Amino acid sequence: MKNPENFAQILHVYGARLKHWIYDHCFAISLIVILVMVIPCAFSEDARTMKYLAWVGGIGGGLVFFVLKFHLEEVKMFKELFDKFNAAYTEMNEALNAIRNSSAETDLTKEEVDTLNDYFNLCGEEYLYFKKGFIYPEVWEAWLNGMRIFYRIERIRNLWIEELRNNSYYGMNSDMFS
Repeated sequence: MKNPENFAQILHVYGARLKHWIYDHCFAISLIVILVMVIPCAFSEDARTMKYLAWVGGIGGGLVFFVLKFHLEEVKMFKELFDKFNAAYTEMNEALNAIRNSSAETDLTKEEVDTLNDYFNLCGEEYLYFKKGFIYPEVWEAWLNGMRIFYRIERIRNLWIEELRNNSYYGMNSDMFS
């Protein structure tokens, strides 16, 4: 890859997808782990003891419990973040659409710049939580598609590019919007 930031973004997306795939298939994965641990029973008389089989079952059950408990905590965090971000967007949605629909010939007012900076900060926070794996990739893609709508507007794009040069949005860059 030419651009390491894009490579890092790809790693984050696939890392998050892998994590969510593991959550979705934790029972099957645990069953495979148990089967792999039980295979010695076919070849070793020592491994055929109840103690060993209880140990294998305990590890499998513990693995399932741990993964599901961890996943439940992450789902709770996702819901809190999702609600927070959607509420923040809803609060500024009318102002953002007014900026988007206003004349392209006029300069942005101070209030419009402030609204857009609030929006850019929201987008940066969403991206940070996505990179850390707390936002589902399909949700991030939907949010990114919404960002692209605003990014297509030249005067919003120009301000956004200027802001992104400060590297204050947790690694977001203008390549994400193309």
